[in-house]
Amino acid sequence: MNDKQKKFLVLRADGLSFDKIAIELKVTKKTLIQWSRLFQDEIKDLEFLAMQKLKEEFSNNQVQKYKQLLEHLKKFDEGIESANFSEEKVKDLFTIRNNIAYQLEQLEKKSIYTNTNLTKKCDIMGTTENITLSLHEL
Repeated sequence: MNDKQKKFLVLRADGLSFDKIAIELKVTKKTLIQWSRLFQDEIKDLEFLAMQKLKEEFSNNQVQKYKQLLEHLKKFDEGIESANFSEEKVKDLFTIRNNIAYQLEQLEKKSIYTNTNLTKKCDIMGTTENITLSLHEL
């Protein structure tokens, strides 16, 4: 496999059309179609790896958001516990705390099964599967 073929695999797995790849690599569309047939397994592997990476990035973003909200909630709980009720407006602290708790609750509800709007197609079986994330994957 030469460098142009390797570049073709990456571009094709990224979803670029044959026309755009032909212009970029200065190769005929007919040649690209032949390469596509020849390297179809490699292209599918790269597409799968790209989906896995996207799923991991999505999971990591959700985990970071969840951790950040938990940290905020902890700080507000500490602030409420140490508040001098004669000087502070505790109502404001409770309002903010409840807002953070609500955001956490909503995130947990969404995270039980979050649709990533991605699908994985199995050409051999002819099936299409939606990729979802469950809470334990976060």
